Amino acid sequence: MVVNFLISLILLFVGTQLLVNTAITISNRLNINRIVIGFTIVSLATSLPELFVTLSSSIRGYHDFAIGNIIGSNISNISLVLGVTAIISPIIFSKKELYLNYVPLILISTAFVFILVQIGLFNLLYGVLAILVLISFNIFLFKNGKSILNAEELEDPNILIFFGKEIIIKKLFYLILILLSGSLILWMGSEMLVNSSKEIALKLGVSDRVISISLVALGTSLPELFASIYAAYKKETQLAIGNLLGSNIFNMLAVLGVTTCINEISVGNNLEIDAFIMLFITLFLLPCFYLSNFFRVKKDNHNMVIAKLEGIFLLIIYIVYIIFVIN
Repeated sequence: MVVNFLISLILLFVGTQLLVNTAITISNRLNINRIVIGFTIVSLATSLPELFVTLSSSIRGYHDFAIGNIIGSNISNISLVLGVTAIISPIIFSKKELYLNYVPLILISTAFVFILVQIGLFNLLYGVLAILVLISFNIFLFKNGKSILNAEELEDPNILIFFGKEIIIKKLFYLILILLSGSLILWMGSEMLVNSSKEIALKLGVSDRVISISLVALGTSLPELFASIYAAYKKETQLAIGNLLGSNIFNMLAVLGVTTCINEISVGNNLEIDAFIMLFITLFLLPCFYLSNFFRVKKDNHNMVIAKLEGIFLLIIYIVYIIFVIN
């Protein structure tokens, strides 16, 4: 039990090394901005746990659990993961990057909540439309990514750094294989960590209800958490926020889209409050983007910042939400 817990931490560390460093190399190779790579490739990789949980839950008929996993994961990504990341290192990005990535998240989140509240059904039509929107949006991002590439990001496109060692990889295909391997190791580590934590919690007498609330949504957000923390540690905060905003879009479009193409999901009204909380937290990011600049003596009209203060606010919101759900 404890051994599995320690092994899971090692897998998570190795997986994040592979995933983040490979994403940086791919960004250099394709001459595409870090936030775009985080928003697309890294988000897809770190959203795999949500896909497995949501698809499995839907097939078994646990529809509320399937949608609840997406809502809970999105709340965790923005409040917990982004909050912790900002506390570690200020996240700085341009206004153009904000418009390209954050505005679509607001629109998609609003549409998701509207369908959940007004229709209560995610079917094949939703799945097909969601996947088409996702593909079109990713093509748009890749085309516009080169126009916001920062000069300092142009490093040697053939160098992959792994545990401090420089490895020369000249073929993009190999980089993609390494990135997929990293995401797989990350997923294995997160699964092992959740299962071992659950066993430890049961030994300590914690109830199943508290375990499910605290571990399931958080467990599927662990890849985002570890990838973003490591990216922040490497001062690659654009990659981190791209990963988080992108993961939320992937959850609503890719994860739910693929799932509903296989099996439609109908939901009751018991998730409406959580859905509105998810939308509120998403919209709350907007004042967070401007808060640091408002208190700064030297104003910056070109860049947006999420600093330690905003990170603390977001983390408090997550803690309050968890207390609300448990009560």
